[in-house]
Amino acid sequence: MCRKSLIKVSFLAVLILLSFVVSAPAVEPGMVNTVLGPVKAETLGTTLMHEHFAFAYPGWFADSTIAPYDYDATLKTNLEIIKKAQKYGIATIVDATTNDVGGRDPKLYKALAKKTGINIICSTGMYTEQEGSPAYFKTRQDWYGTDIAKMISEVFIKEITDGIGTSGVKAGVIKVGTSGGGPISRYETSVLKAAVIAQKATGLPIITHTSGPVGGIEQADLFLKEGADPKKVMIGHVSNSKDIEYHKAILAKGVYVAFDRFGLEIMTPTPVLVKIVAQLCKEGYANQIMLSHDTVNVWLGRPYDPPKPLLKILANWRIDHISENVLPALKKLGVTDEQIKTMMVDNPRNLFLGK
Repeated sequence: MCRKSLIKVSFLAVLILLSFVVSAPAVEPGMVNTVLGPVKAETLGTTLMHEHFAFAYPGWFADSTIAPYDYDATLKTNLEIIKKAQKYGIATIVDATTNDVGGRDPKLYKALAKKTGINIICSTGMYTEQEGSPAYFKTRQDWYGTDIAKMISEVFIKEITDGIGTSGVKAGVIKVGTSGGGPISRYETSVLKAAVIAQKATGLPIITHTSGPVGGIEQADLFLKEGADPKKVMIGHVSNSKDIEYHKAILAKGVYVAFDRFGLEIMTPTPVLVKIVAQLCKEGYANQIMLSHDTVNVWLGRPYDPPKPLLKILANWRIDHISENVLPALKKLGVTDEQIKTMMVDNPRNLFLGK
């Protein structure tokens, strides 16, 4: 073979190798990124798919002179709360805090996982235009015509494949959200498209925030139009709605849904949600449903001072509400132990596996 032919063969070999590297999954098949490294999806066990160890709305840092982040206190509070969850057999918690709000702290997650033995999966992602921090990317989109879907997807992919900052912690889910009623905005459309780009590149699941009792159908439609794997999409906060037909319309898309605000009674009271979930199980939808709370264990910034009536309403917004109150109530309405296992163990595992 002549020298020129050898160079051609070598060049082709390099291209093939590069193509393989670029398309290689971010985590080995059957494995899930936790904050302490990849684990087998089969070992996740009973899983809460949407919680927050610490959270703050954008702008909280403007108050940090008066109310700085107290890492030690946040660690202590969360250790106590995780023990309450573990008492009921919770083995994995997904922290759904996105890049553009306060509270995402890989150092905290690692410390909690090491001290308790619980699996913690953290997110890469962007919150809603209304309650997130859109200005950085939005100005590039509006002023300069930048393709921010591609730009944002690069952030997601980097945090999945290489890790968040210098922490070494790799994100295990992609979390995005949309604001309340009306069409999905241009900015949020770009964020959701970025999530699909990142899913295609890494194989990770997408979980979502929906605002108000709507938005899930539109999210699912956009994801499917962009070519997302429906078996790796979980539409969140469907518990905001009391309309079972809304839930069925999302389920008809072939995606998972999460009744993940149990205990947040100002949205939908627990007894109403229990009846809806029980009816959906009766109609054969248990294999598409997940349950969680969307709790915030520590609010950053100055403490909130809610009125006593509100505190009473939120008394069950806690990490053990589903285990202690919701699951027994579901059983009373005919939901079987097998269906509960499906919702709490099998579906979270299958979301990561794409099954």
